[in-house]
Amino acid sequence: MKKFMFLVVSLVAVFALSGCGGDSDDYNDYDDEKKFHLVDQNGYGISDIKYTCDGDRVRVTDGSGGFYFYPNDHCTFELDIALDLEEDGLYIENDDNRGVEGVRYTCTSGEEGYTDRDGYFEFDNIYENDTCTFQL
Repeated sequence: MKKFMFLVVSLVAVFALSGCGGDSDDYNDYDDEKKFHLVDQNGYGISDIKYTCDGDRVRVTDGSGGFYFYPNDHCTFELDIALDLEEDGLYIENDDNRGVEGVRYTCTSGEEGYTDRDGYFEFDNIYENDTCTFQL
């Protein structure tokens, strides 16, 4: 009888624990932090731009213009850099150096819209230091 009870308890434990583990089908990649880059018209990263995503702590873009976020975050950038908007522009690119199209943005200057196929967006830093929020 003891052997039978031990066998029953062992089988119950095996079935109970079989639901635990790292089945990749249950993995939600929306929980992974993503990285895009803020770059100029020549593809050079714009570093040291302050940004926050969904009220998190203030961070700065890295040497490649890289910034980190989670999908569906709203990230706000303090764009107080000196660019000649007649000739220069800012773009959002992915890790493959391709523009990120269709990102909704609004700026305190009144500029708003969606990034184009090259990742370009409009902002104003001639008359004021602009702050733009992107819905990633």
